[in-house]
Amino acid sequence: MKSGVSRLYELQPDPYDVSQRRYLRVCVFKDVKNAVELRKLLRCGEIDAAFIRAELVVEPFILLAAANRAVHQAAHNRMFTRSLSAELIYSLSPTRNISESLNTFGIAEESQNLIVAVFDDAKGNKMVKLSKKIDGTAVPIETLRELALIPFIKKVYQVGDPALNTESLSDLIVTRIVTKDIV
Repeated sequence: MKSGVSRLYELQPDPYDVSQRRYLRVCVFKDVKNAVELRKLLRCGEIDAAFIRAELVVEPFILLAAANRAVHQAAHNRMFTRSLSAELIYSLSPTRNISESLNTFGIAEESQNLIVAVFDDAKGNKMVKLSKKIDGTAVPIETLRELALIPFIKKVYQVGDPALNTESLSDLIVTRIVTKDIV
């Protein structure tokens, strides 16, 4: 993994409660060739990270909104899944069906482009160790828009053409993520 390719974000869902502060390190991998092996390691519990299909995320803001939601759920003991990484993947989904969310947004056997997200890795040691297991090329997070499959994203989130609205596609997706428990 090239130096400086992963990004570190600080999440604090409640600005007045610093005990909820968590860090999220994100790296995008392109042309991954060992998705089957990575999926097995993830299911066995040997990897504590979120492997997200990059073609379903338009920009980092969406990922951060879902991560913020996951951290908030964890801080208030309201997680729907067993781990914070799985809660991140679940939070990306517009549906409340956990297995459907994990199957749609999580790593698939045919995945070639992945977003790898690791919580509480401020120094980057976990990501460096994890990147050695990934047979792919680490690319800057700015390449997400190029990897995104917009027609598939619109289908998954059931949104129309944002050109007809005053909102952007990202705004529509974040609204779906945030309101999933209300609707």
